[in-house]
Amino acid sequence: MDVPQPSERAIRAALARRAYAQDRVRLVVRDLRDFDFLVATRNGLFAANSDRVSLVAYGFFFGLHRHGNTIFLFEACGVPHTPSERGRLVAFDLENERIANTRVIARGLDNQCHQLAVINELICVVDTANQVIRRFTLDGDVFDVRMPLPPVQWGDRTPAYRHINSIAHVRGAVVLMLHNGAGVDRRPSELAWLDSEWQITRMETLAGYGCHDIVEDEDSVLWHCGSWDGELLRSNGPAIPVSTQMTRGLAPYSSGFVVGVSEFARRENRTTLGGALLFLNRDMNRVAELQVDGAPTAIIPIRSHNVNKR
Repeated sequence: MDVPQPSERAIRAALARRAYAQDRVRLVVRDLRDFDFLVATRNGLFAANSDRVSLVAYGFFFGLHRHGNTIFLFEACGVPHTPSERGRLVAFDLENERIANTRVIARGLDNQCHQLAVINELICVVDTANQVIRRFTLDGDVFDVRMPLPPVQWGDRTPAYRHINSIAHVRGAVVLMLHNGAGVDRRPSELAWLDSEWQITRMETLAGYGCHDIVEDEDSVLWHCGSWDGELLRSNGPAIPVSTQMTRGLAPYSSGFVVGVSEFARRENRTTLGGALLFLNRDMNRVAELQVDGAPTAIIPIRSHNVNKR
């Protein structure tokens, strides 16, 4: 009699649940000195340069941010689109561009949290499914919960659900990316600009759909992934087509930008997708492409001198 074999998705979810229960970070590589970027994916955390990609840690990774000599990450320790609270914050302490120590600093977050940023010395995590921003100290202690938009119930797909996926600190303001495309008719994404009290001061409609990422370059130009149309959006000009695939994950480097791409798929199927990194020069021409064993969700420079200077 044939014995049913578990799927790859089921095996990976079980390993993630065990890592959560054991407070274990499944680190593979510590030395980042030969790499320029970290790439979060649903199939692991990777380090990359324009020549090669290397697995750093196993897991379903989304948020990614460097603050001083610490890299903060959001990891979903279960299938990301499912309603569970096995999300956690992980910290990598760096010494001479090597991961000297890993720490699990917060647990019990919703599995569908997305990007994070350190703003005013607090880790700000986008809790996408519940439409709130959860704030933690740099040691992972709960600080508070901010609700710039009305909170929603998990699974809400009415127009009230905006699918917040990105957060950034831009010229003294907190900025949120409202995807606006989960469970409703196609409508443009928006930026919500917030004041110091986390109240919305203005809404900015973008010329793109299903957008991700908020990146400011050295000329104060804001860049985003116009994900549904394979574009890059910019605040000082028209959208730039870069791929026939979904764009997600964006970081500047000395010669241009690196952007993540992957196939379009339903959320429940994205955990087994591969992806690629496109290296673009300042004229937005592709100069290199590297395959990644996972669909990119976030990209950051490892060192600040990688940032694009125009």
